[in-house]
Amino acid sequence: MQKGSGVHMDNALAFVPSGANLLEAVRGDLTGNGIDDQLLVIDQPAPDGLVPGEHGPNRVLLLLLGDAAGRWQLAARNDKLVPCSTRGGIAGDPFAYVTIEDGAFSVITNGGSRERWSSIYTFRYVPADEACWVHGVQRRVVDTETEASHTRDFSAAELGRVRFEDFDPSVVADVSLP
Repeated sequence: MQKGSGVHMDNALAFVPSGANLLEAVRGDLTGNGIDDQLLVIDQPAPDGLVPGEHGPNRVLLLLLGDAAGRWQLAARNDKLVPCSTRGGIAGDPFAYVTIEDGAFSVITNGGSRERWSSIYTFRYVPADEACWVHGVQRRVVDTETEASHTRDFSAAELGRVRFEDFDPSVVADVSLP
């Protein structure tokens, strides 16, 4: 996030491109200034010629900062964090939800079939940097028949200093059952 970057708009929906769908919008005071900020999860249209069984594009996750005048400014964008609706296996759409609270936001995804997986990606706003950095990732897998499970928490120290807009979930190891 860079101060002064992006375009100011009165309506957050103006950030949703034509042909795309707003999947979720969540508000909360991320920066601690008493003004709501917003996360938008945008479902992009499938490209022409997509063959059944192929995956479409990932969803777009936008971070909008609010101002005292009620306008929104695009602060950051991530095109890798929220997978398309067909990547959840038999469990369906892997996007669960996003939250904003206590100077941080989280993105939750899940899916699978007999073995269900989930991931919680958390990013913390650092006022001195005016940026959101990865704070942690939790990966979990559960066998729905045996109830065996394995959870692994990855700390910011393990993940490195990565900005939200640069974060790629594929660099975080998956977890598996023993």
